[in-house]
Parts: sequence; structure tokens; C-alpha cells
Amino acid sequence: MEMQYYIKRIIKPTTYLLLFASFISCLTPIDFTVDKTGGRIIISGQISTMNEKNIVEIGRTADLSRFQFPESEATVTLRDQNGSSFSYIEDFSRPGTYVLQNYVGIPGQTYNIEITLFDGRSYESTPEKMPETSSLDSVYYEIVGETITDAEGVFTKENLVKVYANSTLTKPTTTFLKWNVEETFILSPTDFPDPFNVTPPPCYISQNADPQRIVLYDGSSITSKSIKNQLVASRLIDWSFLEKHYLTTYQSSITMESHEYWRKVNILANQVGSIFDSPPAEITGNVINVNNPREKVSGYFQAVNQTYQRFVIHSYELPFPILNGKCDFVNNDYNSNSYPFRCIECTSLRNSSYERPIWF
Repeated sequence: MEMQYYIKRIIKPTTYLLLFASFISCLTPIDFTVDKTGGRIIISGQISTMNEKNIVEIGRTADLSRFQFPESEATVTLRDQNGSSFSYIEDFSRPGTYVLQNYVGIPGQTYNIEITLFDGRSYESTPEKMPETSSLDSVYYEIVGETITDAEGVFTKENLVKVYANSTLTKPTTTFLKWNVEETFILSPTDFPDPFNVTPPPCYISQNADPQRIVLYDGSSITSKSIKNQLVASRLIDWSFLEKHYLTTYQSSITMESHEYWRKVNILANQVGSIFDSPPAEITGNVINVNNPREKVSGYFQAVNQTYQRFVIHSYELPFPILNGKCDFVNNDYNSNSYPFRCIECTSLRNSSYERPIWF
């Protein structure tokens, strides 16, 4: 690949306390069809050492669709090895999403969930023991220009930010890791002049920075006590970098079983080849229907030990201007059709909110 320019910025090593960290969900959404006939239940979530990462999503596949119908009004209960129980409460601003509040997972403890749907069907996950350690030493990023070839063989020059992670392993041969990078950026709508001089409020958009990338580490076959320069995300630089753009890298220490599940998901999400290749095996997680174990249930509930690093990129730090996508009011043009719809209604973007993160 042809490189046009190269900028590297190192984020100073910082280890954040596990029990008090918070942010948005780091579950990795993967865009692939789970069931072409529709109606298959999907249960995906986790108990984490990070308070606001304790989320369970429940839905049902749509016919020939890559999206799911949310399952609302379910009862979701977390249980630990001592018999204590904690409730996930549905966030009605995101139907089908259930959040555990005021509790964080304890490394070394064993957890599972029990779910009762609105129609009375019951599901439960296989118990998982949360790994003891997870240490993300440092994160750095590079801004590069690359020539990329698309699926049709067309060459285009793109600007990218690439994120890398470094970690030290205390028990390398029994360590299984997964990385995920979340992005949060601000979008200020078009401020049309008005007699009251009212400025529309901005939106804050949070999402996976590189949703098709699943980065895993299996220490069972590696003796090294450190991980250096692990590429964890590659993000196209576009209009979302016009203002302030945060990138947060999460390192999750997971079980061997969870690692195997995500390994299979990664194969399915990124499989390429010819008609002579073997089709991927059907992926099953660790959740079953209590009364009908033969039911095929997608998704996985995991117990994860997490750490994170966060940095911000401002548009003035980029070695090039972003020419397209601005929401500025121009040329006395009051016609809303002249502007991208996101500039008129920023909440039209997926995962957008007027609520500003406390750290933004």
C-alpha cells in the first residue's frame, strides 16, 4: 500500500482502576445474518469490572434481515457463586437493552444470568468465572494515508487513524484477551439565524469504531509476557472528526470458552473464499432454553475483567483539512434540503443522544 504521510502519537501509559471506570457498552456488534428464517432469539451481554459495561441485549432475528427486533419487558437476573442475585433493568430509551446498576463484577467470582421473557419462556447461561487480571499498559495511534482497494478492484486514497495497544501479562499461558475500540464524537447541527439567537444543542454519538474487527489473543500457545503494537482498530477519517472525537480502547480478559466463541464469530464475520470452501459451522453460545434445550439460541453471556485507555483527536491536529460534511450555515441558504439530514436532526444518527458524557 502506498503511504502518503504518517503521524504517530503515543498516549502516556496509564492504568485505570477497574472497579470505578465507566463508559458505554463495549460489546462488539457484528454485522452478519444469524438466521435466515427469522425468529431466533439472541441473548448477548456481560458482567464486567466496569460499572456501566454491565449490559445485556435481548432480541429476535428478522426474516432475511441483519437487524433484530428487541425483546422488551423481560426479567434479567445475575447470580453469583454465593447465591446472591442482582437485577438488570431495561433502558426504555433502547428497547431490549438491560443495564445492571450499582454493582460491578469481582475477579475470581463465578456468574451466570437467568432470563424470563414476556411470554414466559426461560433461559439461562452457563456459569463463567471472571478472570483475575487484565492490564492495558498503553495505547498509541497513527494517522496515515493509504491507497485502498475495494471489493470491485477500485483504488482510492483514504485517511485513517490506526489504534495500537501494549500490554503486560502476569499469567501469559492462561490469558485470553479481546480488544474493542469505542468512539464518541460531537455533532453540532446547522445553526440557522433566527431572531431569538437560539443555538440548537449538539448530539453525542457513541459507537464501535471498527465493528467488523474482532481482535483476540490466545496465550495458551504463546510464551511471551508482553503484547507489543497490537493493532486494535482502523478508522476512516471523515466528517465525524470535524469537532472533538474520542477513541477509547477496552481490553477484556475473558475465559477460554468466551475466546472460542468470539473466534468462531470472527471467522463467520470475515470469511472469504470460493464455493469450494467449507461453510462455517453454526455458532452457538452459552445460553439455553431451560425447558427446551434443543432451541437454537444465539449470543453469549460473558464474565470479563476490563481496563481501558482513552484519547481525543481534534480536527486541528490532523495534517489535512476535512472538506466535506460540515453543517455550517452558508450563503443565506435556509433550505434544509441543502444540508445533510444529520445537520438538521442530529438525533437521526444511530446511538446519538443530547446527553453529554461526564468525561467529554
